[in-house]
Amino acid sequence: MSWKTRIVALPLAAVSMVGAMAAPTLAGESTVAAETAPSLALAVATNPYPASSVRTGYTDRARWTINVLRDNRPALTSCHHGNFDPDYGHSEGSYHYSGNAGDCYAGNTPGQWPGPIDKDQLQRAANFLVANAGPLKVQEVIWYGKIWTWPRRTEGWRTYTGGSGVVGGHYDHVHVSIARPGDSR
Repeated sequence: MSWKTRIVALPLAAVSMVGAMAAPTLAGESTVAAETAPSLALAVATNPYPASSVRTGYTDRARWTINVLRDNRPALTSCHHGNFDPDYGHSEGSYHYSGNAGDCYAGNTPGQWPGPIDKDQLQRAANFLVANAGPLKVQEVIWYGKIWTWPRRTEGWRTYTGGSGVVGGHYDHVHVSIARPGDSR
């Protein structure tokens, strides 16, 4: 069965309730208008792949999640797994090194500030990932100087201190990490 056939539908009332509880948005000046809850929580099926690691590319679990994201957010022009070279700039222990992370863009050029339309699309992608983090097995989302993590999900978005500038602060792309072995998911 393909991942596309695993999308399930819920009555609108159920989707609204899920979205209302699970769709935090970024606070502060960097916030772009968030989507309404019903369009965020699409009741995606649970990721069918076990946690794993690979030496190149995406794990099956990460690929499945990225495909669901891209199907639901077609304005994303690219998502890539990053680089497996520890000298590339990712922090030690990065999910990129095990094939469990992706960086997604919306037409903007990497390393440059996104325009209003691209920023809005990236905000929508970040909101979608957080709203559907449980079934998608999302471990963390980093976007626009903020971070959301599964273990601290009740705290919502927090200030991201792991990098600075357009790229390091994740102002030009949305980073998503997928639960890997050891994350108990």
